[in-house]
Amino acid sequence: MPLSKSAQRALVLCPHPDDESLGCGGTLKTITSTGGIVDVLYMTRGENGSYPRTMAAKPAREELAAIRTEEAKRACEILGVRNVFFLNGHDGSLKTQPELSDAILGTLTSSDYRSVFSPWPYDAHHDHGATYWMLQEALRRYSRNLDIWLYEVWAPLPHNICIAIDKTIEAKMTAFRTHESQLSNLNYAEAFYGLAKYRSLFCPPAQFAEAFFNCERTALLNHENVPWPQVTRQLAMGT
Repeated sequence: MPLSKSAQRALVLCPHPDDESLGCGGTLKTITSTGGIVDVLYMTRGENGSYPRTMAAKPAREELAAIRTEEAKRACEILGVRNVFFLNGHDGSLKTQPELSDAILGTLTSSDYRSVFSPWPYDAHHDHGATYWMLQEALRRYSRNLDIWLYEVWAPLPHNICIAIDKTIEAKMTAFRTHESQLSNLNYAEAFYGLAKYRSLFCPPAQFAEAFFNCERTALLNHENVPWPQVTRQLAMGT
């Protein structure tokens, strides 16, 4: 299916560097390749994202954060992103920082965004659920309507739209491969290439696609036609 006009001016919320590529990189490149504007807001710098260094000492975490910051910038350049922002949240424990919803709101009000991309609330990672909840809290205090695009990374999404990315699958994979610090952790590249092929079954004749749940801000806040249980702060934040 084609992208709506509102998607042509988008803010993308990413819990960690690499979520932009894995979750919606092909779609983001489609937007920027057709003259649209995309900004990316990273909730963390991914300082704990290099297993088995999860419990590494602070200097090692700071080093990894610096590496992943540069990887994210290179990935976003490949995807045609205009601006890249970092909130410096705590990787692995975003649920302890609900005040970051204020920063999301501030970013939304700083530019004329028409759409927001975010992980969906049941994406099987605490930071992804926390990001969704903080977006929801920001939207409650945001007066304008927005088009919401929820994407999948760690758990299959009950989608209502798939976007063909045949023309941008290589950019998606190239962008992800700039996240070199993550390539040895899990076989992300093959897995998400396969996911894109699988999602194409829902929008033939495409060969590659990305899945989303798309709705308006008011529908999301009112939980209208949303095919999963309503998310409370306690559930989304893992508390």
